[in-house]
Amino acid sequence: MKKITLLVAAMFFAFAANAQLVEVVEDFESGAFPAGWSSVVNTGDCDVSFGADMPTGPSFPSSAVYFDDDACGNGMDPSNVTIYSDVYDLSSSDGVVTVGYDVAFQEVAAGDTFLAEVNAGDGWETLALYDVDLAEILTESFDGTATNEDFQVRWTFDDAGEWAWHGAIDNFNLTYTNVLGVSDDAVEGFSFAPNPAQDVLNLNAQTNIERATIVNVLGQTVIDAEINATSSTLDISSLAAGTYILKVAVGDETGTYHIIKE
Repeated sequence: MKKITLLVAAMFFAFAANAQLVEVVEDFESGAFPAGWSSVVNTGDCDVSFGADMPTGPSFPSSAVYFDDDACGNGMDPSNVTIYSDVYDLSSSDGVVTVGYDVAFQEVAAGDTFLAEVNAGDGWETLALYDVDLAEILTESFDGTATNEDFQVRWTFDDAGEWAWHGAIDNFNLTYTNVLGVSDDAVEGFSFAPNPAQDVLNLNAQTNIERATIVNVLGQTVIDAEINATSSTLDISSLAAGTYILKVAVGDETGTYHIIKE
């Protein structure tokens, strides 16, 4: 069952931007994967199951998705199975993202693991590695940055070639903020680079750049620089990662541009 909550906060920039907080919540109450979710059997013959009762250790209060290596059986081929979330487009977000889920894991000291990873634009990166028994259902929450179109989370159970127990997840949640209604209003002859940027933004124009202002998604001015030159640089190293609006006054024109701070 999917729940998407949209909390709309109107932001009154001079160019009328809106920000929309998006919360995606997935559970497994139907006893099946939600739309867009899947599992892949990398090695072995067994796949995931759905239910609240775990083979050993703490159980969930409601249905979860889990891999049960115990039920797979002793003497079977090594098991390595991955659960994939849906793919989420964060290209219109402000870059700030929170991922959470409930997790259960029990091992038999044979090297079995349950690995959580995220694709936030730079390939798969580790969120958490579970390799010891969890005494209770653990609620996890991770904050990070991402603006990629193919944001995704995955969990891989690996029994290390031995008869093992299980790994399970439930109550997945993803929270991010979309920046809406802001379109670039370009000034002819003006350019800036790089975008995305980490430390410095280079500004160039054919005529005099009078002022450059950077505004965050709350409408707050975070940089306000008097330029009075045809080229300049802005130091953005102190800004938090995310999406901002660059406003430039060039001659008698004003331009607005999306910029992404990494």
